[in-house]
Amino acid sequence: MHCKGAISPGITTSWGLADTPTVLGDVLKPSLVTAMAHLHSILCLCPAACLCAGVVRTEKNSLNNRFLPWDEIETEAILSIDDDAHLRHDEIMFGFRVWREARDRIVGFPGRYHAWDIPHQSWLYNSNYSCELSMVLTGAAFFHKYYAYLYSYVMPQAIRDMVDEYINCEDIAMNFLVSHLTRKPPIKVTSRWTFRCPGCPQALSHDDSHFHERHKCINFFVKVYGYMPLLYTQFRVDSVLFKTRLPHDKTKCFKFI
Repeated sequence: MHCKGAISPGITTSWGLADTPTVLGDVLKPSLVTAMAHLHSILCLCPAACLCAGVVRTEKNSLNNRFLPWDEIETEAILSIDDDAHLRHDEIMFGFRVWREARDRIVGFPGRYHAWDIPHQSWLYNSNYSCELSMVLTGAAFFHKYYAYLYSYVMPQAIRDMVDEYINCEDIAMNFLVSHLTRKPPIKVTSRWTFRCPGCPQALSHDDSHFHERHKCINFFVKVYGYMPLLYTQFRVDSVLFKTRLPHDKTKCFKFI
């Protein structure tokens, strides 16, 4: 049976050998089943639509796996999302609609930027609130499947090796790749700058070494490309009626974004 949802034909979750879910016969670990059910409830947006969820067991545990252009992905659009990112279905729909009008860009939610460190004469990765950004993290972003192919098979191997060495920076690498190819910055949607996950285990991004590694990644990627491909932008996309006061008998397409 070929199932097609409103956004994509299915959910493909990539698992490395070190983090493969427990399998009892054909029964997956309950937490994974719960997560799949939650994604199904978000993405099955019309009664006639159904959605096929699949789990792909990869040959090795690598952050590069998230950008493999699996044959199971039948759509142009890929929604890349971390397991601790909480997006409402209206946010997903809005982000997808924006991506449809800019299919050559990364379109997503968490914005970041690079900055030049004058004393040390090197690049820095920065996650502070800012009036401009140069990256949209792929922990919650749409991009074209073709970029997954380029990341996996065309982008210099040295970059993927560094991602494996640090278990970090795959999102920065994808931003470098797309900006290099398009000479355009990514597109940030809505006011979300980061994600909160109350009750979640300590995230890798909270470790002090996480940012130090990301500084090193940016400088290494610049050496590989031979220049800094990231581009700044002060542009953000919100729904047309965002913050517009409407008469009481009128409604917005998106109430909260």
